[in-house]
Amino acid sequence: MEERLRTNRVTALAFLKKGYQVIPLNRKTGQPIIKFKNVDMTEEIINSINWSNCDVALLMRGMWCIDIDTHNMDHKLAQEMKVMFQLMGVGLFDILKTDRFNRGLDGYSSILLSEYRGELIENFKRTYVELTDSGGMHIIFKKRNDVDYSQKIGIMPGVDIKANDNNYVKIFPSDGREVLQKVDGLAPYVGEFEKQIFAKPVVTHYFAGSIVKPKNDNHEGSQAYERVVSGSSINRNDDLFKAACWAFERNQAVDDLSVIVGTVKGRDVFTLEEFERTIESARRTVFG
Repeated sequence: MEERLRTNRVTALAFLKKGYQVIPLNRKTGQPIIKFKNVDMTEEIINSINWSNCDVALLMRGMWCIDIDTHNMDHKLAQEMKVMFQLMGVGLFDILKTDRFNRGLDGYSSILLSEYRGELIENFKRTYVELTDSGGMHIIFKKRNDVDYSQKIGIMPGVDIKANDNNYVKIFPSDGREVLQKVDGLAPYVGEFEKQIFAKPVVTHYFAGSIVKPKNDNHEGSQAYERVVSGSSINRNDDLFKAACWAFERNQAVDDLSVIVGTVKGRDVFTLEEFERTIESARRTVFG
């Protein structure tokens, strides 16, 4: 336990020295154990934390992450993929064919079928990459000063973008995290993919009004949003879905809804995977 405390604290301070910030997560629930939203993680705060029963999460401050998931992939296949990446590194993307697996590689299939496939893979080779316990992947890039970054849940099937300053991803030396590719410094993304996903929405003006997706005056969704954020939700999946739909219809961030992760009802802990699946389902319902 003392070794974990020391290792995590050293990791946190090392990231801070490079200009990056980390927070502690409860190892059982995956929830942050301190208030961190819009709070700078200083050396004083890091040294005050008991890291012994914690995992480490990297805040997306100065960086953004492409999060490739395997939630909808066969578990055995996902573990085989993980071993292949461990052996071949990011270069596996060059020869990996999704058709061989009937496009059943979840987020990996989305990357391989993307119109930006070649560009994405070349950028993956230039920056920091970690593997997750489930066979997923986190690819982290340095933010640019001229881009308006934001979270994009389900930008492609099985692929999320974590880019809000208060977004975070669990990283090594946390349980279930493994460094696949080290770099001396984070690389900025080079190419059109970043420009496209973070492009500001274009609103077509018509006389005094604007042509935009009409908002459904969904009072039920608003109430569900309040229940989730306040922690008073009883039917958690249902409320989260309604709240997320309501937020998407208003082009409102869903970050605040993540407070539901780690909540317990009976013996049932609401997991990050459940959260991401429900958010993705809501996104598809609203945007098609």
